[in-house]
Amino acid sequence: MRALALLSLGVVLGLAPGAWAQDAPLAEPRSERLYVNTGVLLGSTRMVALGGAYVGIAEGTAGFASNLAALAHRSPQLDKDWDVGVTLSWLDVPLTSRLRRDLDNDGAPDEAPSSRQYLFGLLLQYKYFGLGTFLRNRTVSYRATAEDDSEDYIQVAVTQSALAGALAFGQDEFIVSLGIYSAQATLAYKKEEWRYGGTGLSLDLLFRPQARPYRVGISVRPQVVGDWQRKDEQEPVLAGRPIYAGLVAPATLSLGVSYRFGEGAHRYNRLSPAARRQLLADGALNVPEEEAPDAPAGNFLVSGQVDFISSAENAVALRSVATFSDPEPVGQTVLIQPHLGAEHDTWPGRVRTRLGIFVEPSSFEGQVPRPHLTGGFEVFLFRYWEDWAFSASFDLAKRYSNVGFSVGFWR
Repeated sequence: MRALALLSLGVVLGLAPGAWAQDAPLAEPRSERLYVNTGVLLGSTRMVALGGAYVGIAEGTAGFASNLAALAHRSPQLDKDWDVGVTLSWLDVPLTSRLRRDLDNDGAPDEAPSSRQYLFGLLLQYKYFGLGTFLRNRTVSYRATAEDDSEDYIQVAVTQSALAGALAFGQDEFIVSLGIYSAQATLAYKKEEWRYGGTGLSLDLLFRPQARPYRVGISVRPQVVGDWQRKDEQEPVLAGRPIYAGLVAPATLSLGVSYRFGEGAHRYNRLSPAARRQLLADGALNVPEEEAPDAPAGNFLVSGQVDFISSAENAVALRSVATFSDPEPVGQTVLIQPHLGAEHDTWPGRVRTRLGIFVEPSSFEGQVPRPHLTGGFEVFLFRYWEDWAFSASFDLAKRYSNVGFSVGFWR
């Protein structure tokens, strides 16, 4: 009987190799991580038009993608305890062929047939508090094969977002924000998706002293590392290429300052009627006198900013998912990116014009920094519940161009 049992067991194991195969480990992706940071501007039309120099301004829904302290920064016209802000920006309307653009500044065209960018922001304020979220998305499509007439594409979508709260201290002079910052990437090919994602804590600050024509802002974005989120028994192979183990968004420290010029520039940081009323109700001392809503507050704004972008270990360019050659390492050194912008109230209460410059460093070794010229305008549209405005921006550089449009509130 014992011999018969052993023989039966041997037959079962010999006829069922699939049972062993199911326990075999799945293939693993490459060890490198996709580098999701980009030097080109991804933000509101006002931020882009000012050359990215927005950390030291930090106002409105256009501002908190750069400095989350804007969540508790009340408009000088606010006359109620609460406020709501919303913005929707459509970016990446190129002036030249997308195939010839160089998004990552590696010195060569990306040969990406299509791309798009958008920004959504929502802001809720109540007295000293602010709460909000923004979502910034960039999607690029690459050909899956080397043939120019191929209709097979690999779509790469990168999303950076935050959910944060902010609190204003004193006479709204010092604002602190703490938030959850996330970076995500999705690779899509033939109805299948490969996802990556990670989160970290952000800390943003704004100093806006009363009766002074300047502001100082600081923004700290954490390094975010996210692993590939494998679904069931998904293989780490995309269009015949191995995918990568994760993503990395480098840490960024941004320091900014803005300064108002012209008649009434000292009103740059004036209190809103709601803030002044609240301070009086709380028994605060030395509350500034109330001023007319249409009192001049300077008609010319200059803003400067410097970004320090950390290095990233074992990182490769995002477009590596669509290349057959060995990926090139990127982000191996600390990068410095300066910004400068100016805004003029060309027709007070109706039209603002903007101009800016910034220098985009390259995360690729041996590539020189790339200067950008930016600009744009904002036009008051109409008043319905709120004051609505339309704005546009442009960003021009070697091997790169971008036009953006936005609808939001006039502030």
